[in-house]
Amino acid sequence: MNKNVTGLVMVAAALAVLAGCTTYDRAKDQFTEPVVKDVKKGMTREQVSQIAGKPASEVTMIHARGTCQTYILGKRDGQMETYFVALDDTGHVMNSGYQTCAEYDSDPQTHK
Repeated sequence: MNKNVTGLVMVAAALAVLAGCTTYDRAKDQFTEPVVKDVKKGMTREQVSQIAGKPASEVTMIHARGTCQTYILGKRDGQMETYFVALDDTGHVMNSGYQTCAEYDSDPQTHK
């Protein structure tokens, strides 16, 4: 019985450590990824481009006004880690975050 409890505790500890890896990587992005650390609300499209470079893609949003740029930060847990920058009709940053443009555009009111 003692071996089973010890084994369960070890598995739980390993899972907790692995679950924290993505959080750690995102925290690291705050210091290393220009699009994450330097792009702020209100900046112009040109300022974003100077800081972050060319996005992987840019689409016109359906539910929100403006466009949305996707930046690829790298690969984590076997999947591409994306970061979006949403620009309003005047070309100014209105929001950004760790999701795809499609996810953000699905309900932009919740992301204000």
